[in-house]
Amino acid sequence: MAVPAVECNNEAAACGYDPAAMASDTAIQHASRESLAGRMSRRISNRSDTEGCYRAVFEQAAVGIARVAPDGRFIEVNDRFCEIAGYDRAQLMQGDFQGITHPDDLAADLANVNRLLVGEITSYTMEKRYIRSAGQIVWVTLCVGLVRDRDGRPTNFISVVQDISDAKRAAQTLTEYSQRLAHLSRRLLSVQEEERRALARELHDHVGQQLAALKLNLERIRHAHPELAEEMRLTDSLEITDDTMRQIGDTSFDLRPSILDDFGLSPAVRWYAQRQEKRSGLHIVVRAEVEQRLPDHIETAAFRIVQEAVNNAIRHGGSATRVSVALTIDRNWLSLNISDDGCGFDPEALTDLGGEAGGMGLLSMRERAELLGGQFRLRTAPGAGASVEARLPLV
Repeated sequence: MAVPAVECNNEAAACGYDPAAMASDTAIQHASRESLAGRMSRRISNRSDTEGCYRAVFEQAAVGIARVAPDGRFIEVNDRFCEIAGYDRAQLMQGDFQGITHPDDLAADLANVNRLLVGEITSYTMEKRYIRSAGQIVWVTLCVGLVRDRDGRPTNFISVVQDISDAKRAAQTLTEYSQRLAHLSRRLLSVQEEERRALARELHDHVGQQLAALKLNLERIRHAHPELAEEMRLTDSLEITDDTMRQIGDTSFDLRPSILDDFGLSPAVRWYAQRQEKRSGLHIVVRAEVEQRLPDHIETAAFRIVQEAVNNAIRHGGSATRVSVALTIDRNWLSLNISDDGCGFDPEALTDLGGEAGGMGLLSMRERAELLGGQFRLRTAPGAGASVEARLPLV
């Protein structure tokens, strides 16, 4: 968060308050504000001839500055502090900082004050809220230093505040948009699965049944007309029908395996592993310790992650001969681990959005896990195989 410049006149600069050190139109961070509070408090403690310098800095500062008694009462405030806090000077002089601090932030503020008073720290910085006289909430960054007298007794605090309400509102807006986007993504995945389920059912129940009826009719024709038994076109038609039925079954399973809806995650993963093992020749070992039914969205996300990870191992594993799939429940988390002994790869070579390991498959797995509030991690290196780890919350 950038801090507006603290403008000082020549007198202030001559007294040691360097405008170049205290002002920047781009990026003075929290440490700079804290440094200002600390420097002011130290100079007031150590010098008796700095009133003119202090007054120049105090009045001309583009940040809010307040002198506060050890019990919290305001001793003096500059115009910018009044503007930020939303009170006129007379109102503030009759009260204390506790009275304008948001109740949810007061305990943390007072704890820091106590640490200052006992000498545990020399200054502190925090974000907090003030409640203005009209009831509005204003977010500020507060930096506080303590002034002590020659005997080391606390005399007052120097507080420097910067209004960060706009930044907070922008962050809140960004958070809300992110939440909406996440909700939309979850809804899109849900709709996609519903469409997959409907299409898989249509292929299985309608197209599959019609193909079965077609095959039955062709078989009856062949039996009813022995002279056609050797007819190549009839035999070819039967073979085409068998192949089409198998393809329809495979497509239906890929879209949405009915075993997942009927029997749950572990049976579906075992069935899928056996199917892929026959297709690819890879040895696929499944250790599934999840026998109870889980919420539908959890089972769906977990199955899709396993499906994508196994497919990646088959397609990109290179020299892979073995794939291991483990499903376990640890308290309120479902843990997935899919690893292979293939050639691995350099994840940096697949940089995608934000420098994350890319590839649509990896991106899809990560998104499914994180949209549920879960975690996703890829472990791989050239020559070291690959391991996909995902954890999905069950509550």
